[in-house]
Amino acid sequence: MDLDTKRDRMHSPATSGIPGARSQPPLPKRAFRFETKARRSSSRSQRRAMRALSCELLNQLLADSMILHDHYETYLRVLNDHPSRELQLLLDKHSDEQRELIDLIVERVQALGGVATGPLPVPELAVTAGPPKGGQQVAVMLSRLVEAHELIIGRIQDAIAATTTSQDDGTNELLRTMLGRHESQVSSVAEYLVDTAVIGA
Repeated sequence: MDLDTKRDRMHSPATSGIPGARSQPPLPKRAFRFETKARRSSSRSQRRAMRALSCELLNQLLADSMILHDHYETYLRVLNDHPSRELQLLLDKHSDEQRELIDLIVERVQALGGVATGPLPVPELAVTAGPPKGGQQVAVMLSRLVEAHELIIGRIQDAIAATTTSQDDGTNELLRTMLGRHESQVSSVAEYLVDTAVIGA
């Protein structure tokens, strides 16, 4: 009877193929809890890093948007007595649309738990330069707008790639909305710029 018991123990499923081996005790529940806690901590760290990156990218674009909006407002004042009502309406429309984008960026930064940039650090964060003082020719002003839009479009495209990688879908969606808005605006301004050049030729 003792021999049978020993033989059964030797060939039990837990030790099959390893003569004389003893079955390993199950891992304590504490080890599973520790593993789960570590996994959750890592996930939280990744989310924090994702939010921090998105806030940084959005604040850079917020600074650019503020400066571009300033461009439109400045040129509207310069063109107050310009005979082309169509151009004034175009710039006014674009100014309002940029104001809407600014509000959307601020809302997204706050939703991510960040702080939207204020006016003071704008020049340091922006890739675009502010509007020059004094009057300018219409073609020069429009050229500056086209250049500013193109610089911002490049920055938005980089941000879209970054948020696609980080899987921040909410920010990515906003960036694609911004991209479409800027592409539409730069197309309209560039078209008017071409017409201005033709008329002046």
